[in-house]
Amino acid sequence: MVASPRSVVVLAHDDVAHELGGVGSWLDHQGATVRRVSRDSAIKLPDADLLIVMGSPLSVARGHCAPAQQLEIDAVHEWVSADLPYLGICFGAQVLAKALGGEVDRMDHTHRSYASLDTELAALKGRWALWHEDAITAPASSEVHARVPHADVAFSQGRAWGLQVHIEFTADIVERLGLRMKVADELWRPLADGLREDATAGEWRVWSLLDHVWTSIASH
Repeated sequence: MVASPRSVVVLAHDDVAHELGGVGSWLDHQGATVRRVSRDSAIKLPDADLLIVMGSPLSVARGHCAPAQQLEIDAVHEWVSADLPYLGICFGAQVLAKALGGEVDRMDHTHRSYASLDTELAALKGRWALWHEDAITAPASSEVHARVPHADVAFSQGRAWGLQVHIEFTADIVERLGLRMKVADELWRPLADGLREDATAGEWRVWSLLDHVWTSIASH
């Protein structure tokens, strides 16, 4: 039996895309102690059983990656090179892709949906929340677990996983994010409505996926 993560570092902004939602409830169930590190200041990552990097309105796409984002890529590269467990969600997955030699490209529109993925992995079956404007091409050295027509959305390499899907999202989180980012109501509400209607099954899928991810990276 794989031991639960006891210490978890969460790298995120202070006031946007920082809510843990279903990820937080899973960590609580595991009895993990969570320490937050702000990417809005100098990034210093303490020792932990698991590093989780959250989403961001920033970009690491070709032609859009600023020096501060490159420093985050470098920090993640150092973490995963030390063979330490890592989970990147949305922007965190994009950072991982860049750190491992993959690519991220800016799309001509923002993609928002609550939909099924192209996957053979049982833990990724069902509907998932997507909200991104940058598309990942996973590193050639990684294993791709799920795709949508325009991007790779779940991949792993060693003890690191990247998930473009927003496993942390709840309907309330999407609503707060839409208002915080000043997104028109009709653009975010269908995603929020889908999450609300599927809340119980959706949380079960998140916990099942996190069980699968943690087992694979803890025992690798």
